[in-house]
Amino acid sequence: MIQSEHALEPHVKIEVVKLLSDRASEPRVAMRGLSMLPLLHEPMLLKLGPSGSDDRVGDILVFERDGKLVAHRITRLRHGIIETCGDAHPWAPEYPEREAIVGKVLAVLENDRPDARRIDTFLFRLRGLYKARLRAARAIPFRCPTLARRLARALPWWRARSYVTLVQAMSAVVREDKRAWARALARNDAEAIIAVARRHGCSAMLVEAASALGNSSPAAQFVQNTLQEAGRNVVLRGLAVKNQISEVAARLARVGVPFALLKGAARQYRDEPTAALHASSDIDVLLPADQLDAAVAALRAQGYAERASEPKREDYRAHHHHYAPLFPPGPGYAIELHWALAPPGALSLPLDWSALEPLMTWVEGQAGAVRCLDNVGSALHYAAHSIGLTRLRDSVLLATLLRRMEQSEIDELKQIVSGETTERVRLGAAVALAARMAGIAWSVDGDVEEYLCWSTRREDEPIYFGQRSQLAEGWYAGGRRVTHLMSRLLYPKPEPDPEPGRLPTSLAVAGRVFASLVAYAYARAMRPAT
Repeated sequence: MIQSEHALEPHVKIEVVKLLSDRASEPRVAMRGLSMLPLLHEPMLLKLGPSGSDDRVGDILVFERDGKLVAHRITRLRHGIIETCGDAHPWAPEYPEREAIVGKVLAVLENDRPDARRIDTFLFRLRGLYKARLRAARAIPFRCPTLARRLARALPWWRARSYVTLVQAMSAVVREDKRAWARALARNDAEAIIAVARRHGCSAMLVEAASALGNSSPAAQFVQNTLQEAGRNVVLRGLAVKNQISEVAARLARVGVPFALLKGAARQYRDEPTAALHASSDIDVLLPADQLDAAVAALRAQGYAERASEPKREDYRAHHHHYAPLFPPGPGYAIELHWALAPPGALSLPLDWSALEPLMTWVEGQAGAVRCLDNVGSALHYAAHSIGLTRLRDSVLLATLLRRMEQSEIDELKQIVSGETTERVRLGAAVALAARMAGIAWSVDGDVEEYLCWSTRREDEPIYFGQRSQLAEGWYAGGRRVTHLMSRLLYPKPEPDPEPGRLPTSLAVAGRVFASLVAYAYARAMRPAT
């Protein structure tokens, strides 16, 4: 635990530290508690800076938990999920959401005196990296009794289907079905549902559902009380980004760059009733590819800047569907300038500006009339973003949109989706799952049905194997045939700035193959969903 030097109320104090850490002022907080012993302890002082895409394993993050500031070390970064842990408590990892992170520790001082020296030497950081990398191994002696009980519960034929329960709960939320909501919460351990909800970005949605659909049951009350703080943070950050969206839109309009707001930015600009519950971690903008340089120059003129290295920026241009994130000079969200909705070659459907322009509409807002995707275009974007079904939040957003679409729009979406050939199975599964959550009839073939069954089992597997099931994923995504998808998932393109200590590609692929075989066998042995 840590404490700010400012004599303010706790909620004010946290907001002040967050505001300062996003700027160049480097706020200082005093170390308290025992969770980071022996490296961090009283009376040390921590200098904070902004946390973002440059976070690495071994860094120390400061985040809000139950109205207090906590300093824990990053022990794993995987698929947007941040695992942190106190050095002295390796058995108790935490997964703070991006909205709760206040800043990152840039320097450690021995005390609060003006002449205090820095103690975060090379050896200090090396010891921290050791504690981060070996967290799981260090936790084993402390967790043997608990591990034995969990091992018994982790056996595939006894494994709880928490992800399936979360899907049922979110389906009840989309359809506003109080009885289905109560049945879903009664089916499983509330703590397990919360853990899966955090991993799939549904925390704020669950809190709102517990309030709107009834919270009289102990499970619903537990969900609301546990996730209330995280849900409040999501809402507050969602409301705070509205002015930034309008400023970016006005700037691009002034320099004559055609653009369209995407996803969370579009929801906020439209003032959708539940937009604050689905706050994004960045502002997505679509524009013609030949307008990218003009848009980047316009945002740089406002003080925005890339944090990615030059090789990384070129990698974005060559292999991604959006440019490197542009961060504001002060507090705010990063801007992602898209020239397509999916990486090159990921889908056979054209998803660039020229293909999507017929699916755009004008929306009036604070910055005047701005383009956004219409219902069909937005649904297509959500579906493309849901490929792989690793983030249920996108499926919920798509299901909510499908509920309010006209039949003619649904038919148009079906026609577009049916034309996909590269990701026929996974794109079809993404839309089919959302349609089922929305209670809308959507016919699928056997390959899509098999993939849906696999994906629910994968998400209910132990996370270690679920995240390393690329071979099985490619098998089902290819319609249970050997296709190029298997090699694409097994042989990811090397990054220009690889993380230090990462295994060579050949060893990493061999590990994925072995883990995928285990994941496949585990999934086959799991009990069916009910």
